[in-house]
Amino acid sequence: IYPICYVVYLSFQRWNLLGTPHYIGLENYHTIFFVDSSFLQSVGVTVLFVVLAVPTQIALGLLMAILIEEEFRGRTFFRTVFFIPMVISFVVAGITFEWMFATGSNPGIFPQLFANIGIKFPDWQHTSGIWAMIMVVIMNTWRSAGFAMILYLAGLQSINPELYEASQIDGVRNAWQKFWYISWPLLAPTTALLIITNTIGSFQAFDPFFVMTSGGPSGATTSIIYFIYNTFASRTGVASAAATIFLILVLIITAVQLTVTRRQEASY
Repeated sequence: IYPICYVVYLSFQRWNLLGTPHYIGLENYHTIFFVDSSFLQSVGVTVLFVVLAVPTQIALGLLMAILIEEEFRGRTFFRTVFFIPMVISFVVAGITFEWMFATGSNPGIFPQLFANIGIKFPDWQHTSGIWAMIMVVIMNTWRSAGFAMILYLAGLQSINPELYEASQIDGVRNAWQKFWYISWPLLAPTTALLIITNTIGSFQAFDPFFVMTSGGPSGATTSIIYFIYNTFASRTGVASAAATIFLILVLIITAVQLTVTRRQEASY
């Protein structure tokens, strides 16, 4: 509690970690909203990351869960392979992806493969901001989709098989119809939980941006957390104001999560 309160206190001070803090009222908040556009840019970057990362994680996790839900030879092997990225740290995953997809004078494996077939790989590390974001999303999805897979797999296995048998009487025949009319609606609580938890996690993302892009190019991958990290040493008050705003956002999202979870528990 004390660190949180102290950060809120610092958000009303002018300080750079040296000397004595000086009270300046709401000036730091005025700075991040009306003077320094980099904070609002970081908010936009974070929202874009959430919009791209959350659906891809959930979709890939659902696809993997469907693929390994049925019994078949090698099922345990594939389940392990799909989940292994979850135990790899973001730092290791980020360094590995940066090495494989590196551009510039020392290209990685994939840019070289694209060059060999006559396709120019986008220079995501130096010039293309949108491609830098896409690369971070790809790495993040590969690293995190296993969590969604485990939850969806548990959800699929909890569905009563008699529902599928009864649906055949109503004309539900193929696998797609069974999924769309039975599996997907019954997975709604799992989907809602994943949307909220993945949204919170994506808002808090720092490691992928720090390792793969260092916030570049030109701030295109500077998230809110990365902005706070970059600003704290030189403008502690401004960084504290940004952290306070971020705290409020996380509290709002958490409140939504608790509300949804309690409603789900009540319905059961």
